Amino acid sequence: LVAFLCFASVLWCADAAEEYRSVGCGKNIPHGFHPGHSHLVTIEVDDPGLGKVERQFRLHLPAAYDKDTKFPLVVDFHGWTGDSHSQEKDSKFVKVADTDNHPFMVATPDGMSDNPEGGMGSFNCSRTDGPLGPPCDTDRAKWGQISCYDSCPHCDPDNSCDWTSCHDDLAFTRKMVNYIGNHFCLDESSVHQSGVSNGGMFSYYMASQLSDIFASIAPVAGSPLIGFGDLPPHPMSLIDIHGINDDTIPYDLDHAEGEGPHHSVISWDGYYYEKKHQTIKKWVEGLGCAESPSHYPTHMDGETGWHCRLWSGCNRGKTEVVSCTADHGHDYPFGNIHQYIEGTRIIWHFMNRHSVAPEK
Repeated sequence: LVAFLCFASVLWCADAAEEYRSVGCGKNIPHGFHPGHSHLVTIEVDDPGLGKVERQFRLHLPAAYDKDTKFPLVVDFHGWTGDSHSQEKDSKFVKVADTDNHPFMVATPDGMSDNPEGGMGSFNCSRTDGPLGPPCDTDRAKWGQISCYDSCPHCDPDNSCDWTSCHDDLAFTRKMVNYIGNHFCLDESSVHQSGVSNGGMFSYYMASQLSDIFASIAPVAGSPLIGFGDLPPHPMSLIDIHGINDDTIPYDLDHAEGEGPHHSVISWDGYYYEKKHQTIKKWVEGLGCAESPSHYPTHMDGETGWHCRLWSGCNRGKTEVVSCTADHGHDYPFGNIHQYIEGTRIIWHFMNRHSVAPEK
């Protein structure tokens, strides 16, 4: 009997070790990729509105990468006018991936910049004919003309809210994660997303569409435009980081141009964002979290007013919601003390607490 139990235990452990390993596990690292370095990857995406499109992202393999060990993945989205190279430098995820005791892969996508001015990389997270109406004041004479992208045939500079590229970044994101899982050893239960500004707005939009593959999101200085922040249909954890002095994507009415439709806050360029407390409340109530928050401790508590609140017990104990604030504006936290990386460490430590069974 003892021998049988030991044998059964070995089989169970072997099955558990194999669980959620991608098909890329065991494959040799493709030519040109090296642990501890980032590499530019080009993939072809079937864009539902634009056909076959070439898209690019940078993939960083942690210094500890091994083809037989499954690794988590963080997909990190830049802000408007950004690119993958600058985002790697700003967010510091690649440095954390190499130095943390729990290493992970980092994918940093390039948003499309198909606008006449060029160099304005963006991620598509809204449209003028939104579910709750236009997510901006369409009288652009008051706020400034829209710079229309070539992929947005219906964009009107004087009467439109289409401020980003119209490429399908949901299709791009899914294809990117699939590519990584097919070529590298990915822990499919531990795929996470973060983004700043436009990338943080995309976090909330993506959560409503791709929760079958992501375990958590970590938007920074980002809120959903009205109509584009539905709750995820599958269990997903959230850590939201927002400076209370942000007036680009206002945290609240105190730093906004006023109140817009559906109790939104109006930014200085005439867009309608959810108030942050409304967004957090929507997640807490929709995911069935504990009604009252508790303190979420981090190693940066008190620095520049940094404080985090935790709502636990969400999705019947499967997920959590954390909201972190500090005395900064439209930026990553701790920039005024030259410690951007500390915010990223906090994000990763939260992500590493959470995994979900991916939908098959």
